[in-house]
Amino acid sequence: MYKCYLKKVLEWLLGNKDNPFEYTHHAILLVGTVLYIYAAIANYYLELAGIYSIYFQLVLALLIFVIWYLSRWRNQFKKMRIAFITIIILVSIPANWIGNGGSNGPTYFVDLGLLIYISVSFKDLGIYRRLGQFFCIIIPIPLILFEKEYPDIIFQYATETQKQIDLTITFIIIGLFLIVMMESLSTRFKLERNKAEQLSKKLRNLSEKDSLTGLYNRRILDKQYSLWKTQDRIFSLALLDLDHFKKQNDQWGHNYGDDILRTFSSLLKDVAINNKGFAIRLGGEEFVLLLPLSAEDSYQIISQAAETFSKTPLIHGPVTFSAGVAQSTPNDNQSELLKRADNLMYQAKNKGRNCICK
Repeated sequence: MYKCYLKKVLEWLLGNKDNPFEYTHHAILLVGTVLYIYAAIANYYLELAGIYSIYFQLVLALLIFVIWYLSRWRNQFKKMRIAFITIIILVSIPANWIGNGGSNGPTYFVDLGLLIYISVSFKDLGIYRRLGQFFCIIIPIPLILFEKEYPDIIFQYATETQKQIDLTITFIIIGLFLIVMMESLSTRFKLERNKAEQLSKKLRNLSEKDSLTGLYNRRILDKQYSLWKTQDRIFSLALLDLDHFKKQNDQWGHNYGDDILRTFSSLLKDVAINNKGFAIRLGGEEFVLLLPLSAEDSYQIISQAAETFSKTPLIHGPVTFSAGVAQSTPNDNQSELLKRADNLMYQAKNKGRNCICK
């Protein structure tokens, strides 16, 4: 119950995990908002910064929250990412420099933390990432020159203890920020990996399964035959063909023909699952059952399936199938096994259809 509630809250705050870039960046924005509020409170009670600097930190916290809102709920993710780094570099760092001791204060920590964040989290922003890195590296230079020109504007610590406290608090804040950032990046990596694995699985299914029936295709037949042959297993291959399918397809339409194929495939799938085998569509109305059983056992199971299918209520009456069942031998290969099953299946057709030969 708790985990379910937490998942819903995180999804509301951060977005869908299927978009890992957005998910983790929204987490960083919210953490940044909280840390700026914390810094403002600490600066106020410990008198570590000027009052205007404290007001500015609160305004900045509100601004970052607005950026989160526009990114999360107004679909402005990319614009707000650029706005975020622009505000931090060109507004927050200079203001922090002036309001927190200048070159004697903790702004270098903030600048370094931002440089790391931009470098590892904004790889997809191209030129904007490079500009962010550039400004993070050079911005202390004009700020030092400004401090030398206008030293009276820079907030100075009343005591060395104040300075040490401010540096320590800022170090802790930036440390926490970096920890959260790295955890977020780790989460994003896991989300992206899971997404890639799901996509890979989906692509594998598309490459190995027939889109109409959901059965395996010829690729699985080749793969599984080779595996079972290598393991010297006893197995049989049944080639099944729907009787008079072309006539049904032409008379009642392709949609009805597809319904027959899907109904038949569902039956074959159940047979394969129940017997730890594989149901495969070769093409058209031709199917294969690859079963880890002898020809006799496979014959009995397929005979039961034939009886079941002949009683399946279809709109335009029952449909039957013919099949040939051949057991693998040590000396044959896949083509030879298929050929034997094919010959047996045609024997069944010549016997009047609705027949199984082994």
